[in-house]
Amino acid sequence: MATTATDFGAPLEDGRDGGLTAFPVEEETVLRPEESVLTRRIAQLFFATFWLIVFTGSVRKWIFPGSGIFYLLQDVPISLAYVYALYKGFFTRGLLFVGMMLLGAILALQTLLQIVAIDLSPKVGFIGLHHYIYYAPMLLVFPLGLTARYRRDFIRWNLWAAVPMLPLSLVQATSAPSAWVNQSTMGDSFSLPGVDVARISGPFNYTAAYGLWVALAFALCLGEWLLAPERRASKSRSLLLFATGSWALIALISGSRENIVVCAAAAAGACVAAGLIGSARSVAMILVGVMSIPIAVGAVYLINPTEYETMQRRFFDKTNSDYEMKGRVGENLYGWLYEAEFSFIGQGVGMGIDAAHVGSVDAYNFTYGLSESDTVRNVMELGTPVGYLWNFTRMLFALGMIGLAWRLTPLSPHGLPLTCMLFGQVVWDMTRYATTSYTQVMVGYCFVFGVLLYPTIIGVDGVEMDVAPGWEG
Repeated sequence: MATTATDFGAPLEDGRDGGLTAFPVEEETVLRPEESVLTRRIAQLFFATFWLIVFTGSVRKWIFPGSGIFYLLQDVPISLAYVYALYKGFFTRGLLFVGMMLLGAILALQTLLQIVAIDLSPKVGFIGLHHYIYYAPMLLVFPLGLTARYRRDFIRWNLWAAVPMLPLSLVQATSAPSAWVNQSTMGDSFSLPGVDVARISGPFNYTAAYGLWVALAFALCLGEWLLAPERRASKSRSLLLFATGSWALIALISGSRENIVVCAAAAAGACVAAGLIGSARSVAMILVGVMSIPIAVGAVYLINPTEYETMQRRFFDKTNSDYEMKGRVGENLYGWLYEAEFSFIGQGVGMGIDAAHVGSVDAYNFTYGLSESDTVRNVMELGTPVGYLWNFTRMLFALGMIGLAWRLTPLSPHGLPLTCMLFGQVVWDMTRYATTSYTQVMVGYCFVFGVLLYPTIIGVDGVEMDVAPGWEG
């Protein structure tokens, strides 16, 4: 069967600038990508990865508490996808590939330097490299399996997932923080500051990872509303309405400002996408959503008045620095440029929040503050030169993905809500909880790259399907 090799930025066969292209690609993939064996295998491993990310926390906290090794379950399908792609030569090449290899080599050399110069434990260094670079190649492999068919499957599964997640979240939100349903892997409980109200985590081990999934699913719902009904993943408007309302309510009762903010970022992206599409229907859908916000907020008050009042203080009480978000946002966006003292070598890849103990008199408070500042911690771990390179790279990539999603909006309006939401996650939590946050970030970006790789499905009769009107490259 004939194959074709193309690179990032190379023109597509129809003359359009492909940006990210793949391959080698089987001729069958170009004509009917949903029928390709290679594509189907990669898609299966993508779905296996996603559901293991979602439900590994359930195993860790409710079935085998204290067993940290289970956090590596998601690495199994990811590793299989890497091996399969290498064996078949079925992965993307070009600038993204080269950039990943260079960045990975720099991080590996920095780790070796730390092992020699500051006696960093090789085990800690290996764990650090795993957290920093092992999941990035998901972008080279999984988009090749995300044809329009499998993207619709992904959206549909996230719609249906709201059915069990809403009652679970309601039970968690109305139960005590110490209740079994709210426990973490180590049997701990999470509560809002000063009150006996739980921070809900769904099937995850902690709130932040659950919030990322909630925001991702919410962004997909918003993208669905911007499509004509015949082009949606699910033809059931009732399911879409239920899922959208459920994910929004879950975010509001989560007890996490971060979760609410990233969902708001997804909504802002949807508003921009509606404007780009320019249809009266898409704009009307967004306006209806905005007008529904008071209803959702009122529902939070009915579910748990204490949580409503506490979250109101956490957002708007300017007299208590513990409730300020401005400082945290600033630290993550640009605080890393001056917060950490200059160090050529760094405190050690993989040290995590333990890097905060070095040279700190008030170790606990400094560690707590640092744990909220992913980018600052990265500079402390990696050293100033490499840490700056890492942070600049991740932020420029996140901004570039917003630009790509903007361009692809006529093909798929899901991209802008996704990438606007993911920008906050890239800045805030990407390596803080690497195995469940970094991987979910990659899942979201894989979806966008899938739109770029497979903008159309061409049937055997030569008729193009699933291309939004007005797409001209």
